[in-house]
Amino acid sequence: MTGRMPVHLRQLLQFSLGSGLGLAVDLGLFALGVHLGLEPWAANLISAAAAVLVVYFFVTKYAFEGGRSASRFVLFVGWYVFSVLAFSVLIDLFQEATGWAPFLCKLVSLPPSFAANFAASKWLFGRDPRPAGTPDAEVPSDLRDAAA
Repeated sequence: MTGRMPVHLRQLLQFSLGSGLGLAVDLGLFALGVHLGLEPWAANLISAAAAVLVVYFFVTKYAFEGGRSASRFVLFVGWYVFSVLAFSVLIDLFQEATGWAPFLCKLVSLPPSFAANFAASKWLFGRDPRPAGTPDAEVPSDLRDAAA
């Protein structure tokens, strides 16, 4: 992406690409697992875990340019576990309230789920929008501001 694009927009677009890639991995592995005879819950567990890893590695390399650490990985996975569980409950409640098909309810959940996941990832990895390698990029913003 161009250097002239605002950082937040670049992060959003690259997070979108990573999330789309994760969704493709999730759906593809889920379909393959079910085709190979796995129970849907087992196929979903495997496909969702693979998708979270894909998203993590993509967004930390491209959208937020680094920020990888063991603690951030644990927080990222923990967030996604919470997010998947929370949106699963919301999808179920929405389906019961509307009577819509479960797949349609899942589609309706995607925009707020994406927004929540982007916000969590931005908080974990992209709090300082300066690209890596720029002056003071490694100094926490509160320390940098106090020194100014």
